[in-house]
Amino acid sequence: MANNNLPLVSVVIVNYNGKDFVHNCIESILKNNYNNYEAIVVDNGSKDGSVRFLKDKYFNSLKPVKVVELEKNFGPAKARNEGVKIARGEYVGFLDNDTEVAPEWIAEAVKLFEKDNKIGGLQCKILLLRDKKRFDYGGDYFNQYGFLIQRVGLREIDKGQYDKEIEILSAKSAGMFIRRDIFEKVGGFDEDYFIFVEETDLAWRYWLAGYKTVFCPKSIVYHEFSASVKILSKEKNNYNVRFHGTKNHIMTLIKNLGVKRLLAILPIHVSIWVGLMIVLAFRGNMRSAFNILKGILWNIVTLNKTIRKRKKIQSERILSDDLLLALIMKKQSLLVKIKQFFLAEKLVETTEK
Repeated sequence: MANNNLPLVSVVIVNYNGKDFVHNCIESILKNNYNNYEAIVVDNGSKDGSVRFLKDKYFNSLKPVKVVELEKNFGPAKARNEGVKIARGEYVGFLDNDTEVAPEWIAEAVKLFEKDNKIGGLQCKILLLRDKKRFDYGGDYFNQYGFLIQRVGLREIDKGQYDKEIEILSAKSAGMFIRRDIFEKVGGFDEDYFIFVEETDLAWRYWLAGYKTVFCPKSIVYHEFSASVKILSKEKNNYNVRFHGTKNHIMTLIKNLGVKRLLAILPIHVSIWVGLMIVLAFRGNMRSAFNILKGILWNIVTLNKTIRKRKKIQSERILSDDLLLALIMKKQSLLVKIKQFFLAEKLVETTEK
């Protein structure tokens, strides 16, 4: 698709100490079959020589890569916002540094965007880099307790069973696209999230503004499973997953649900977090229990700030909860959700640096 009359696409990659991964990510982008794009790497204060490597490798290349240096690790949410600030594209693709893309990755996303101007964002089909027949991610829905439900099972084999362009709640930034004007209209990523659930919050906001998220099965990304976990210490991973995961789930509900649904869902949601915290404490996992408690308390301390954000979002919404949740809410057994929680807990606690 070497046609410069096609829309310009900006590809934003967030990097943190990922020199061993980001090179392959960029090389796969350079081999894609869509010609009109630009590549931007936002480095979150890496200490592994990533910036020097990127500048030496790509500054004078045929397709230069822009590098944005941040002085410390501000988290993926702010880093992506900084990338979009210098992006020139009509569409923005987000990738993690431990991904590689199929040649048609951009082209297929643009095709789908061009078919429907109500599509705000796209979820790519994300497969495992080390086992390209298995899923890493395929989008998510929202359950009656205020938690996310992934559409595909853990490492489920891709047999084409999800190869349908279908509406979902949100996309994962390891492989997603968004219209830049919609991104800017709803205010980009909320930087208070730092990491986890920030994509859900972003998508929810543009759903409320009258746009939607669609799964794009022909736009394919390959993801190195848990590469970020391997980079960080066990303590830091636990803090990110449990503290930011808890605080961000709660904050997302407070910001985006209407009053009726908020009063119905939030007390149950917080009660589940409290119950999980108590169980973890009794099992001797005080680190996880304490980080969940911190996530709950954070929302109490910062409630006034969150309410200000909520007032703006709710004042501008054009889609009701009834219409939205009819599309993106799926019932799920609480027992199934709790089992998933403890499986994730085991993965976090058994991963060494």
